[in-house]
Formats: sequence, C-alpha cells, structure tokens
Amino acid sequence: MDWYKKSPRVWLWAGWLVLIVALGWANIWLFNRNFFKDAPGRLPQIKLNMVSASSFVIQNKIYGTETLNESLNILVLGQAGSGHIAPNLTDTIAVIRLDASGKKIKVVSIPRDLAVKTNGGVTKINSLYQTGLKDSEKAGFDLIKRKVEEVTGLTLDSFVLFDLTTVQKVIDDIGGLNVFVKEDILDTRFPTDRGSYEIFKLNKGQRYLDGETALKFVRTRNSLGGDFDRMERQQEVLKAIKGKIISLNPIWDFPKLWGIFKTAQKNIRTNLSLNDLKNIWNFAKDMDLEKIETLSLNPENELVTPQKMNFGSAAAYVLVAKKQPFDYTDIHKAVAVFVNSK
Repeated sequence: MDWYKKSPRVWLWAGWLVLIVALGWANIWLFNRNFFKDAPGRLPQIKLNMVSASSFVIQNKIYGTETLNESLNILVLGQAGSGHIAPNLTDTIAVIRLDASGKKIKVVSIPRDLAVKTNGGVTKINSLYQTGLKDSEKAGFDLIKRKVEEVTGLTLDSFVLFDLTTVQKVIDDIGGLNVFVKEDILDTRFPTDRGSYEIFKLNKGQRYLDGETALKFVRTRNSLGGDFDRMERQQEVLKAIKGKIISLNPIWDFPKLWGIFKTAQKNIRTNLSLNDLKNIWNFAKDMDLEKIETLSLNPENELVTPQKMNFGSAAAYVLVAKKQPFDYTDIHKAVAVFVNSK
C-alpha cells in the first residue's frame, strides 16, 4: 500500500523547521554561544545574551560547511497560545525526519484527535502536554514525547515547541511581506479564534501583508483550487519569510533582528543546540520543499479509523488505530517503510 504522498500541510511542517533554523542561523551573527537557558521544570528557552557593543563586529560571522552526519527525528509541537480558547492544546503534532544519508526531509503527521491511553484513562493526544503542565513544562513534554514514540515506533532526538502566533509576530518584526496574490479572495466565513466567523477580503496583484493578514492569506480555503491553492500560498509566504530573515544585515537591521529574537524567546522552546541549527541549516537551505514527503496518519490510508468514545458524560468522535484501538503495529510498519524508503 502507498501510505505516503505529498500533502498540502507539508508546507506548514517544513516551514516551521525553516523558520526556526533561520532564527538560529541569524543568531550566529548577533549572539554568543550561550544560546539556551534552562530552569528546573521548564523546557529550554532561546536566550538572548548579546555580546557587548565593543565586540559586536562583522568578523563574528561564522561561515560553516559542516552538515548533518546522522539522521535526526525532531518532534514539532504547535500550541495556540494565549488569547485562544484552549491555549495549551498541541493541535500541531509532527515528526520531522532529517535523512542525512538520503539527503531527504520526511514528515510524519499525527492527528490531534488520535485517542491514546494514559494513567488517567483515554484522552486525545493533543491534550497530553496540557495535562503534564499541571506539574511542569518538562512533564508535559515528556508525556507527549513518550506517547508519540509509542504510536510511531520512532525514537525522538530533539523537539521544538512553538506558539502558533509566532509566525505572525515574526512577519511583523521583519516589516511585513510583499507577495503576489494571483486571484481575488473573498472569504465570508473565515473562522476566528473566538469560534465565530468574519469576512476576509484581499484583491489580486502584488500586495504588502502584515503578520495578521499573511496568516489569513495562508489559512483561507475559499478559492477554486482549494487545498492546492492554499499550499501554493503557504509556499510563497514561507519562502518570503526565509529569504527576508537571512538577508537581514546584522548592523543596519539590528532592530528587526532584536525583535525577532524577543519573539523567539517568548514563543519557542527547543533542545536543539546552536551547532545543531547550523548543521540543519547547511543540510536544508537549498532543498526543494516540493520534494519533501509526508506520511499522515488518517482514515484514507487505513492506518486509523473514526470511533465514537465517551469522555465522562459527553461522547465524541476520535481516531483510533485501524487494526485495533491502541494497537500500533500497522502504524509502526508504515512509518518504518516510509522513513527507510529511498
């Protein structure tokens, strides 16, 4: 069975990797090696520890050619963040595999509605981080990390946890984006964070987009091409972000770089080292995003199936393993074939 194919959502996973790596690469220009700070019970947070003005010189740039010499499995988690109804639910869950030998990037996408067993019973996988937060950030991460490893059969080497509003803030930090809108957009039912709808309108042609408008531009589904048009819009915005970040001058664009890192410090957690980020950048910087493959655990490839379950006094439809609920044997086989394919 052909379990995997290119998906419109692959741009989101790949885009976050590109964005985070670009942030790390830009850090080489501005900040010293003490890149992360850690505190008991908390996940590593990007640390902004600026070198003194007297040592802030161009020669601090590092041009390395070192790249990955082994494959990495990176768990990517995205939470809605403050201002949303459920700020700590990780509705974005994916494993990005960097295949050093095959020079490929592969993505295993895990549905947020996948039902999993915990010590407290059965719950959706997207609630595990939130559950663990009652103890600490690390407890939340450890809980979902163990479950993703159980579901996929993969060993996870690193993680990235981000706030989904980060991209909006970064776009504003770099002064917005100029993108080409190929057709008029009129979405009369664009969903809001409050659970209601609003009108989103954008005329075709070359347009300047601030962070909020750019997010709406890539999220709207109101176009003739549906998800294919959405994929194209995501590609254009992500490439624009990447290009603008790496083109910033460390002196003339210092205010923008400082704003980016303040945003990163607040909204991104990762245990990737600065050297990891540099190596990943050298590995992925020239890679064609269209060649990235993704395996989504969904009913279409018969790896999971919908099932109605009771959660307390309420019932809801969730996804469970197709073979048998909580039996991930077939998923392990599919993931193994996917990550080892040439």
